[in-house]
Amino acid sequence: MSKTIIMLWIALASLWACQQNSAPATTPIPVLRAQTNSKLKSKAYAAANDSIRERRYSLQERELEYIMEMWPGQYDNVEQLDFDMYVGKSSSELGQHLRVHHHASRLSQSAMGEYVIYIEEMINEDPNDIRRQSLYVLTPSDTSKFIQLSVFHFKKLMPLLSVGKTIDHLNDLTESSPRLEPGCDMVLEREGMAFRAVAVDKFCQTDDADASKSIDYQFRIAKDEYWFEEIIYDRELKTRLPDKLQQSAYQLERARCFVCMIDFPKEDGGRPVVTHHYVDIHDQGGAFEFEYRDGRTMVLGMRNTWSFGMQRETFVIFIQEGSQSGPTLIYSWGNPGADRIGFNPGWIRVQCDLDTAENRKLQHGLRPDS
Repeated sequence: MSKTIIMLWIALASLWACQQNSAPATTPIPVLRAQTNSKLKSKAYAAANDSIRERRYSLQERELEYIMEMWPGQYDNVEQLDFDMYVGKSSSELGQHLRVHHHASRLSQSAMGEYVIYIEEMINEDPNDIRRQSLYVLTPSDTSKFIQLSVFHFKKLMPLLSVGKTIDHLNDLTESSPRLEPGCDMVLEREGMAFRAVAVDKFCQTDDADASKSIDYQFRIAKDEYWFEEIIYDRELKTRLPDKLQQSAYQLERARCFVCMIDFPKEDGGRPVVTHHYVDIHDQGGAFEFEYRDGRTMVLGMRNTWSFGMQRETFVIFIQEGSQSGPTLIYSWGNPGADRIGFNPGWIRVQCDLDTAENRKLQHGLRPDS
């Protein structure tokens, strides 16, 4: 009997302890949940819900986030020049395009707003020939499905990204900066999987070469492409000039950046085990000129080019003698999208890796005889 009483006492003690552990503390942790009784929604409850509520983005804000992720990078139309020659456009009079290299970079802390893109365009691989250098301030529209694009051109054109300089100092510029002048306002709208920007007033920009004409500048951004065109209008008649007087759109493809190492032999007939150059280059017609051991000028080139024989794109690197129009001494090819390519014919060794911090460290850490 006494044993039964003891067991009952232990059970009651355990139950009491369990109830104490499960009881709420003196200052309970608030649980945010739906309540049907509005009187229970205290100010503290509302404030807590506001602090954790996710920001609601409009459709145009989401589009802008995508554009700012997709657009930045380098683009080049070197492939378009090859096709120009193929169809007989061998000069500007016959419709040949200029070589254009386009840089686009987001200013992450710009005084001009949250969505600001810096662009710089170099002509014919000459950093002293910058044709377009601008800031684009993008703003979502609350009243339309367009994204408003305010344009500010630099008054004095100077290469920055084209010569490897940083652009952090541009964050301090404002709309009233003496270095800038306003351009033609544009609107940006989705066009399938791309976005097209057009001027609000197509007669806004006067042709510098002929004041009786205006230039309607438009551009198109896609995942791996940047196209632009300059449509010419008669300012007095307000009409578009015939197609034969227009130039077709510039078609630039996204460039991927690589780091390369170029090794020479120590002596004639030896293995190429001494690194003479670490090179930054891109796969849309990037080139690096150097002098070989025997004094000859050589050029390392890189292309992601169209193969007419195989009817597909091919990733190639090559060395030419003398200049970019000189004879090809050696070349190597791979699949488009490959992140490494190289060759070693014995008298020179070239290794190119996709430009990442890890690959840069890898190249500089390689043994000379690896």
